[in-house]
Amino acid sequence: MKKFKLSYFVFIFLLILNSNVYAKEVLREEFSPGATRVSHDVTYQNKNVKVEVIELDLNNPYLNLKVVAGDGKYTQRATVSSMAKRTNANALVNADYFNMLLQGAPDNASIIDGRLVSSPSVYTDRHTLGITSDNRAIIDTTYFEGKVIAPNNVSYPIDGLNRSYYWYDGTGEYSHENKIQVYNDFWASASRGEKKNSEVLVNSDGTVEAISQGKNFDFAVPDGKQILQVDGQALNFINANVKVGDKIKVDYKITPNYDFKFMVGGHALLVNNGQAVKYTKDINVLGGRRARTAAGISADGKKIYLAAAEGRTSRSAGLTLGELSDFMISIGCDKAVNLDGGGSTAMVLKELGSQTGSRVINPEKNSSERKVVSGIGIFNTSPATGVPKGIKFKGPDSILVGESALYDVVGAWDENLHPIDISSWTYQYDSSNNESAQFFGSYLLGLNPGSVTATLTTSNGLTATKEITVKGFDEIVKLTAKVDKKRISDGETLNVTTEAKLKDGRTIALSPKVVEYSINGFVGNFDENGNLTVSSTADLYKSEITVKVGNKTSTTTIYDSSSKIIEMTIGKKDYSINSEKKKMDTVPFVQDSRTLVPVRFVAEAIGAQVEWDAENQIVKITNNDSVMTLKVGENNYSLNDKTSEMDTKSIIKDSRTFIPIRFVAEALGLYVEYNDTDKIVTLVDLK
Repeated sequence: MKKFKLSYFVFIFLLILNSNVYAKEVLREEFSPGATRVSHDVTYQNKNVKVEVIELDLNNPYLNLKVVAGDGKYTQRATVSSMAKRTNANALVNADYFNMLLQGAPDNASIIDGRLVSSPSVYTDRHTLGITSDNRAIIDTTYFEGKVIAPNNVSYPIDGLNRSYYWYDGTGEYSHENKIQVYNDFWASASRGEKKNSEVLVNSDGTVEAISQGKNFDFAVPDGKQILQVDGQALNFINANVKVGDKIKVDYKITPNYDFKFMVGGHALLVNNGQAVKYTKDINVLGGRRARTAAGISADGKKIYLAAAEGRTSRSAGLTLGELSDFMISIGCDKAVNLDGGGSTAMVLKELGSQTGSRVINPEKNSSERKVVSGIGIFNTSPATGVPKGIKFKGPDSILVGESALYDVVGAWDENLHPIDISSWTYQYDSSNNESAQFFGSYLLGLNPGSVTATLTTSNGLTATKEITVKGFDEIVKLTAKVDKKRISDGETLNVTTEAKLKDGRTIALSPKVVEYSINGFVGNFDENGNLTVSSTADLYKSEITVKVGNKTSTTTIYDSSSKIIEMTIGKKDYSINSEKKKMDTVPFVQDSRTLVPVRFVAEAIGAQVEWDAENQIVKITNNDSVMTLKVGENNYSLNDKTSEMDTKSIIKDSRTFIPIRFVAEALGLYVEYNDTDKIVTLVDLK
């Protein structure tokens, strides 16, 4: 039995291509017999692009490629994810172009299990990917020919099979005028071609069952039968030579004929004879930096390369057509064709050992998946032996000191790469260096900078390993201390958590094992889990808690339980008083770097009284012994008859009076906090 191997490339594989494309191969994994996933990180003109490639070895007898039609037939569109799930494909990628405004049929020829199910449109510079009966891949231009032969041997040419209407390239001829168009039972919809055309219903032995003059039949093509849609001269041929009950011959084929068992359509060539082809067809529509799908073949026709590039997402900018050509050459293509891209591009794949597929290339702009007409599916036809061969787990390649990261088992597989049910298995994780990182169940806790080998061992003797780097505190950009409650009494306990924002953009929770805690104000003690028990508030209203990790610190404030805490979020109507949720009818906002809040909600929240002089537009706020007045639109305010000045003004918006919260709150004896990250304003009334 062939030994299947998973290889994660630790080294950097750089390819310097003709147009300065730099590609790093980051993963190579055979996930199904003859099918290898190769993940690439590509940089072009300082733009990062994620490209997934499936290399297919047609020499492998257990590899099966099949065109998958939407929800089972043409005109039944479906997403790549739903097609993969419906057919239980090991991988599936979108395929041919189609007119999104019409019923839903591919633009080009397609063959499923040796059966021709669509003909090529009469377009210039369109190509197909085919596989012959002796497992040789061919990319070529495909043509269609056929004819209907009447009982008197008079014949008329057939223009196409399962075609939506279109206009020829070059001549501009209408596809459904003076033509015979054939529809078989692979066309699911009752809507076909040109609705004003006449139709002929033909059964499986060629007998004409019915003729509809000047309109379509009002039903879909019955199983095993065909409908001929005819117009003009083609209708004249039928009327002169065919009647109900006659037996006719409906013959058609594609050329050149290489005894294809598989065929899917594409657009123009990207690569020919190992050289990039300048892309000119429909460039005004297809140009730019977009998500892309392409298919390529090796010079001997024994390898197929299916590539999908994610586009216009935060992690992947997409490729131009010229870059796509260069990339296809770099991975070994002698010839390559462009498939439908943009919003149609998506790829779903079952990781080795996984029972279900996951999307490895997301739709353009992270939009919802587009329903497409066809995809290329990859299937494992080997027998499932059930004999365990390997197991795989996943988790981050690097963690921070103090970070606790989860590692999950992806799955196990047998000798023929079929997934195995492992629900009854037991397993454990071990670290090669517990000084740097230690496992607690499935979680790995970073303790000191260094490298470790994580090993998974199952109860039946399978093992898998993963190299992990433990990084130091210099990766931290900012610390944030958080508490599970802000108000506390003597003898109570609260929990302090520490979050770290890292250079790579992630925000993680740090283990208390690496955090230093201190309290300034209240009297209390911290335990090993970051819990603070306050033994005495020492007759103080507030206290500061500081966390320190490396050379970074963060401080948060807690208050005596007699305090009243009001929290509001910029741009939201929700607010809280001592954690009790409430809602206002307008929202706080920021103007000229100052936070303005609705005065009545704030005053009522702290128990103050508000008086409004509408004629003079003066607000009067009374809180305990403090009396504050301010005039809308002016910087001056009066506190207990003493006039002062603010650097901003109160305003009226949405029929509500908004005040600059920091000046007003502090003037009334309130403590103010502002969390810029979460946009939260906190007011504390220290009773």
